[in-house]
Amino acid sequence: MQKNYKDTLLILSTDFDMKADLKNKEPNIQQNWSNLNIYNKKLELNKNKPQFVLHDGPPYANGDIHVGHALNKILKDFIVRWKNYTGYKSPYIMGWDTHGLPIETAIAKTGVDRKSMPPADFRKLCEEYALGQVQRQSNQFKRLGIFTDYDTKYITLTKGYEASQLRLFSKMVEKGLIYRGLKPIYWSPSSESALAEAEIEYKDVRSPSLYVGFDLINSKEFENTQIVIWTTTPWTLPANQLTCVNAEIDYVQVKVDNREKKFILAKKLLEEVKETIGWENVEILKEFKGDKLNNLYYQHPWYDNKIAPIFLGEHVSDEAGTGLVHSAGGFGEDDFNIVTSNGMEAFVPIDEQGKFNAKIEDERLEGVFYEDANKIIGVELEKKGLALKLKFVKHSYPHDWRTKLPIIYRATSQWFVSLDKVKQQIDDVIVKEVKTQPSWAKERLRNIIGDRNDWTISRQRLWGVPIIAFYDEKLNPVFNHKVVDYAVKILEQKGTNAWFTLDADEFLAPENQNKGWTKEKDILDVWFDSGSSNIALEDNFNLKRPYDVYLEGTDQYRGWFNSSMINSVVYDGKPAYKELISHGMTNDEKGKKMSKSIGNTIDPLEIANDLGVDILRLWVASADYTDDQRLGKEILKQVSENYRKLRNTLRFILSNLSDFEPINNYQNDLSEVDLYALHNLTFVKNSFIKSFNNYNFNTALKTLNNYVINDLSAFYLDFIKDIIYVEAKDSKRRRQVQTVMYEQLFALLDMLKPILIHTVEEAYQNIKNQNLEESIHLLDLKEQNFIQSNELVNKWDIVLKLRDDVNEALEKARSEKVIKKGFEAKLTISLKPEFSFIKEIEDLHQILIVNSIIFENDSNDIQNRVADVKVELKQGLKCERCWGIFEELVEDICQRCYDVIN
Repeated sequence: MQKNYKDTLLILSTDFDMKADLKNKEPNIQQNWSNLNIYNKKLELNKNKPQFVLHDGPPYANGDIHVGHALNKILKDFIVRWKNYTGYKSPYIMGWDTHGLPIETAIAKTGVDRKSMPPADFRKLCEEYALGQVQRQSNQFKRLGIFTDYDTKYITLTKGYEASQLRLFSKMVEKGLIYRGLKPIYWSPSSESALAEAEIEYKDVRSPSLYVGFDLINSKEFENTQIVIWTTTPWTLPANQLTCVNAEIDYVQVKVDNREKKFILAKKLLEEVKETIGWENVEILKEFKGDKLNNLYYQHPWYDNKIAPIFLGEHVSDEAGTGLVHSAGGFGEDDFNIVTSNGMEAFVPIDEQGKFNAKIEDERLEGVFYEDANKIIGVELEKKGLALKLKFVKHSYPHDWRTKLPIIYRATSQWFVSLDKVKQQIDDVIVKEVKTQPSWAKERLRNIIGDRNDWTISRQRLWGVPIIAFYDEKLNPVFNHKVVDYAVKILEQKGTNAWFTLDADEFLAPENQNKGWTKEKDILDVWFDSGSSNIALEDNFNLKRPYDVYLEGTDQYRGWFNSSMINSVVYDGKPAYKELISHGMTNDEKGKKMSKSIGNTIDPLEIANDLGVDILRLWVASADYTDDQRLGKEILKQVSENYRKLRNTLRFILSNLSDFEPINNYQNDLSEVDLYALHNLTFVKNSFIKSFNNYNFNTALKTLNNYVINDLSAFYLDFIKDIIYVEAKDSKRRRQVQTVMYEQLFALLDMLKPILIHTVEEAYQNIKNQNLEESIHLLDLKEQNFIQSNELVNKWDIVLKLRDDVNEALEKARSEKVIKKGFEAKLTISLKPEFSFIKEIEDLHQILIVNSIIFENDSNDIQNRVADVKVELKQGLKCERCWGIFEELVEDICQRCYDVIN
């Protein structure tokens, strides 16, 4: 009667489930970390190590986190965890940006009117809302497993943070960098505020473009003649103050068809204008340089009682338009400069909401939104015979990045940081002390700062840090360092709300009180807020600048990277950061930008609560973050399959180590194939470490995946099954391969530790027969230096090439029905002479997972890499325990199995 030998095989088990069930396990693991205070315990363990600080850029405290937040925070988490495992103390303090328009808008949507309530009350509502959003987002980041103390964070609205910011502002005043002036700046009618360049995004719009003729007056040489201008902003024509020509451009006076009027425009643009307007018979009457038009006058196109001059302007070109540029000093930088340089004051008849105000002195336009005025103006100019051609053009136009609505250039009195005095110092610091990844990004940062002359830091809002300045009884600005510094010291004690509730005299030294002075009402730009974070962290958390790494999206070159560097160098000459890393944006699977309106957004929390956050983290590790990434269901499916392979590998090893006691069973005397496997482990781990140290996470993951697929699954863990299942429990050979698996387990855990943070914790807690720490995340990387001699490695590299030859032959034999399984195969091998050493390898049949091997004579005529391989079906008796085929059996099992059992 045949016995059942299954129970005699050492097929062991583990509590590390095959089914991941991450969505249910992860919250419990996270709660356990929180209860045990693992983050702070790790910092305590690392307290005597050198410090490494990744400074967190503050997300805006409004709304749920999106997949871009998740990518950013998980990338940072990789770095922070890795540094804490590899010889550093790396604290991570998350931060939030909490001032500005979106929060005011959110409060307004609840029915609150900020203009009808005391400022301090409105600010209190904003603060409560912002703190609620911070808590909400903090909990969401917690679900991503971010390694931090969630009770320790920096928030831009806190008293300590605002005090640091105001001290920076005072220092800028002391250095003479802050000034107030009338300048054309980006103005958002929808936000009713000035905007910085970083708050601008460009979209294609369809705009009316108008060719207009201005009637020259009092010119004998050019009687009955119009100069021709072209504009895509007809609404600026009532604000026209002059027209510019270039002294060096060739202009022509032309007669058109049978028209009474003659026209002047650039010669080079005549054909284009002629075709666009529809002129048919055009005769050139005169040709001349632009300086001939200098100081001529024309009838103002809108006001019958005004005339305007023609002046020279170097900014005028004959590449587009007409070669004559209509200039409204209130609504363009070049316009403003040419108007003011000619002793005129910029005319700005548009209010904060983008509507014409009383300055326009025209009932037809007063109260009309600027875009709506285009039609009114066009109709009136047509009546006057000045409108030559209206057509619509599509072009790129700046928009407010928050409201997504168009902005205008509008000359207003604002507060500025003058960068001219400090640009060279900032550039020198970037060149000498800052590293960027990618490397070309350094030039991008330098160019962006180099192109900035003035930073508009004032915002016409209520929710923010006040600009500390005063106006005397005649409303002239009073602005010197002594006055500002006195007020800042009071605000450090009382908090910034006091600025909006107390009289000006409360912030003035006794000698300046009772003079009727008033306070500035504008607040500081939120980029000034967030750009002060490096200083605030140093002041409030005792972290020394410059910080080791900043890591944010590519959009932050014009934003936080920029303002942080300016503020830091101005403050004390130090850079804000030593290294700058940027990542791209996250798009859908087709490469389209994610948008709620399109419906292609992906909620990272939905991924976490469906597949598990470790799947999301594995996607982040697999993506090339330096470029835009793609994410969708199919991609997540592929990532989940990769995760399954990694998990199953961990499970296989854990199962087969469940009877392994490292103290008693660890073997130092290993076979060559074991040493080769450990050498590969060390080589792979060192490559992984190098990639992770260089922040090349996807390269590191590829290295790890290749190791799991090729070194483990397809090689070592494959052939040792015969040993770990069949050999006696305490046999030396079995304990040898368990020793290798033990090292392989810790190599895998170390490499996966910053990525699959929950999975490795679960795996670690299922290791048997050794004392464990409270968490795997308290451990540093395990030192595993098993590098072998070149001679041994080269020898076994050749054995693996032989294995490739054998596997090809086995596959062919299976397809031809010669064998069903590899272990049924009897091989006849003919080696190349230089590889004859292979014949001496012990248990080669076991390594190649075949029944038996016969070596024939070596030959130089081998076609394969190493050997010619002939496959036959082994004839004999099948062992009912190990399924091997043998010439004879003892009872119904082979001699080896008989010896193991008995």
